[in-house]
Amino acid sequence: MITFRQNKYLASYDLTLNPRQTEITCYPRHAPMTLVSRITHRQLSTTIRMMKVILTGSTGFIGREVLSQCLAHPAITSIVALTRRELPAHEKLKVTLIEDFMTYPDSIRDEIRDAEACIWTLGKAHMPDNDIARQVSLDYTLAAAQVFQETCQKPFRFVYCSGAAAERDQTKPLWFMQEYRRIRGQVENELLVFAGDHPGFEAHIMRPAMVLAPGTSLHSLVFGIGPSVKLDNLAGVTLELALKGGKKNIWENADLNRAR
Repeated sequence: MITFRQNKYLASYDLTLNPRQTEITCYPRHAPMTLVSRITHRQLSTTIRMMKVILTGSTGFIGREVLSQCLAHPAITSIVALTRRELPAHEKLKVTLIEDFMTYPDSIRDEIRDAEACIWTLGKAHMPDNDIARQVSLDYTLAAAQVFQETCQKPFRFVYCSGAAAERDQTKPLWFMQEYRRIRGQVENELLVFAGDHPGFEAHIMRPAMVLAPGTSLHSLVFGIGPSVKLDNLAGVTLELALKGGKKNIWENADLNRAR
């Protein structure tokens, strides 16, 4: 089922959609045997963006919610999850097992060739081993950006989930988690430079503070009240940026709350 505007009205229709056809057959949901109209793919694309997306980190706290919302979104027609672990089967989802996020063989490049966006949630809020943190946060991210730039559709949107504590100023004295915060900030810096050097590649960086799981009450937080964003809100903004882009490259915690 999909909802789009026909003339001045919004209506819900069942669609028969085949990429090899030039027309889409539309039936109203209240009268499924009645043919309403045939519209072209071009006409449909003016009302709703049909998209294939790449996801990483889909087994993590934020990534699971992003995956759930992608599966439920009518504009997402196909999802390629790059992961080291299997995921529950779904008709929209292609699970592509990858052992090394530095290496993308032709089989993986073929899977992602027609993708138009990636939501990158790989990593953790804290990694005590700085060498591993640099590999996962910096090396994996930049290697993937290069592959997506070379392989995927243009324009391509890379939505990267960073954190409010990431420090882009590499010379600033820091009181805690110094190296890891600088690494995360370096990723942001290099992604923005990469996007500036490659027209058609858009980088959007999310900087959430405390991410609240569904049902979490501020009164139940042990360490006091600080800046926060709800998990479903964060995932929703991330998905909308992948679909539509945005005027901003950096999305601070307050921006994430205002956007929903």
